[in-house]
Amino acid sequence: SPLLSLNCQEPPVLPEPMRTFLRRIPVRTIFDSHPEDGVSAIAISQDAKYLVTISAATRVCVWKWTLPTEKPMCSTELRPEFGCQDYVIFNPQNSYEFVSNSKTQVIFYLGWREGVLCYLEGLGTFNTVVGQFSQSIFHFNNSQALTGTSAGKLVVWDTVSPSTPSKELRVKPHGMKATKLVPVQKDSLTVLMVFESCIVTGDVKGQVKFYNGQLQFLTCYTHSEVGPIRSISFSKTPPDVSSACSTSGTASSQPFVARNFILSTSDATVLHVATDRANVEKVMEEVKNAVNAVACHPRQGLVAVGSHCGLLKVWDYQQTKYLVSRIFTEASIQCLSYDPQGYFLAAGFTDGSVYILDAISLHSSCKEFKFSHGPVTHISFSHDSEYLATADEKYSVTVYKRVLRNGSRCWEHLAGLHSHYKPIRSILFGVQLDSNEPRLLSLGEDRQLIEYDLNSSSKDHLVVLHRDRIEQVAVPLCLAWYPQLSTESFILTANNCYKMKLYNTTTKMCR
Repeated sequence: SPLLSLNCQEPPVLPEPMRTFLRRIPVRTIFDSHPEDGVSAIAISQDAKYLVTISAATRVCVWKWTLPTEKPMCSTELRPEFGCQDYVIFNPQNSYEFVSNSKTQVIFYLGWREGVLCYLEGLGTFNTVVGQFSQSIFHFNNSQALTGTSAGKLVVWDTVSPSTPSKELRVKPHGMKATKLVPVQKDSLTVLMVFESCIVTGDVKGQVKFYNGQLQFLTCYTHSEVGPIRSISFSKTPPDVSSACSTSGTASSQPFVARNFILSTSDATVLHVATDRANVEKVMEEVKNAVNAVACHPRQGLVAVGSHCGLLKVWDYQQTKYLVSRIFTEASIQCLSYDPQGYFLAAGFTDGSVYILDAISLHSSCKEFKFSHGPVTHISFSHDSEYLATADEKYSVTVYKRVLRNGSRCWEHLAGLHSHYKPIRSILFGVQLDSNEPRLLSLGEDRQLIEYDLNSSSKDHLVVLHRDRIEQVAVPLCLAWYPQLSTESFILTANNCYKMKLYNTTTKMCR
């Protein structure tokens, strides 16, 4: 994003179930840091004085962020063949040095003079498969750097001094060359970091491994529920060595115990790992695929969000607070709808199933229905919450009804009909003009506007009241009720020729 924000104040703790997830308040915002193509990587120095940003077009900027200026201290343009540098980190022992990498290239930055940022290309020749670069770090011995790869290897970079002084030496005091390639595992490394006196890696299988300064294996933490790791954050509290259950893989008799840490994964999950008990606790889970459905509560400031991964979450958008969630593992959520009273939330899925849920707890109000012949695309309640209608990709409309059974109200399947021969674009409930009874319409790309007779419909028999062709050439795309501004009632349509049309709801004549 072209908007770059710093978060440095101590945050408040959000309520359950967010647990210790932190909200921070920006103390400085740099606008238009990279307005042309956004920020692809960012890091802050150990002393918190300097900030480095890299754009997708490989423009590198160093900022002294406490200064009241919108211009960087220095910047440079990298050569296009370096690729998009998507990771950058400062040397924790020298705030004038940092390293960045793309999938194929590692760049070392050795300070700046008179506003000129000095950098050099990491050089290395390998006689084996290296894989793509993931992340780079500075070794705590202050003379080496490491880069993780998708082939499960660590590239060791070391300083190399030129044999003869030259004019270039004053700009590039030393070079960085790959001196070793260490195969640590077969799985791709996604995270590489230094913590205290350990090298820590995270990989695509959710494993977190610890190595000493000589890259000797110490211990590993893994769990079947953990996906590919994107970041690791350690606790400030030292571990309890007395209760250690993890021992070193080296010859040392002293057990190695890491601090507790939090993982974030590429499947949008945050987990807390208690190393003394080898316990993994899920802190939060977010949407990991596209959001397909959104519905607003009719009477409260709530919004329900459903995604392709089957995660349904309800938020209070006035308090910006997450309330409740439910995960459906069988299929993806396609559409959502609250009933007008706000008691129920209906969800349609890609496997054709329909769930009617309690709007507050998200518990099922009844067993799921599976009467649709394909993925459910539209779902809607009648104004009195007595009917629920769905449309699916097989051009069918299905209706459900609330009935009184054994003294209690429940939902049951009424009927369905293969009413269109092209995709259905809208289903719409309304109210009869001469009564308070609901009326149901559907609109398809076959240019058919169909009204159903709910009163005459019976079990497994959905009656069509009217079938009208409303377009000759254009394809209708959506349908809505026009506001009741007079005694005449209208419906509004829009088509693919950028036209909107008003139709009388009784005669179906275009106004």
